[in-house]
Amino acid sequence: MSDDLYPKDMLRAASIVTHAGRLETPDGSAALDNPFCGDRVEFDVALDGERRITALRHRVKACVLCQAATNLLAAEAAGLDAGSVAALGDTLLAGLKRGEAPLLPGHPAFDLFTGITRHRTRFSCVLLPFETLEAAARAAAETTP
Repeated sequence: MSDDLYPKDMLRAASIVTHAGRLETPDGSAALDNPFCGDRVEFDVALDGERRITALRHRVKACVLCQAATNLLAAEAAGLDAGSVAALGDTLLAGLKRGEAPLLPGHPAFDLFTGITRHRTRFSCVLLPFETLEAAARAAAETTP
């Protein structure tokens, strides 16, 4: 594996899996695929009365980049609503295009993706968890009174 594409910090982030599995009674769920590489991410979420994420679980069949991004996002998603998740994804995309840290201000853990900024085709691997979590939170918000 290429060290700039898969530094040790990224391999570590991909291997420290938290929030994996299913919620017993989710308010919403979503599953999205990356048709170019075969990555698949699924999220279940529970929301509070203000439509903010109170609990989540994920299932990931994906490359190291997508696994690491999913684990990092899951660790920081509590209290976010769908719009906030989308905004984080948009900000991360802008950081990846800019090509220098901080990629996602206020969330330094995501700077480990600085090595992929020259590999634009891999941006979708990092952003798929954001898109999936946003979709799950939007689905949940539609069913939450």
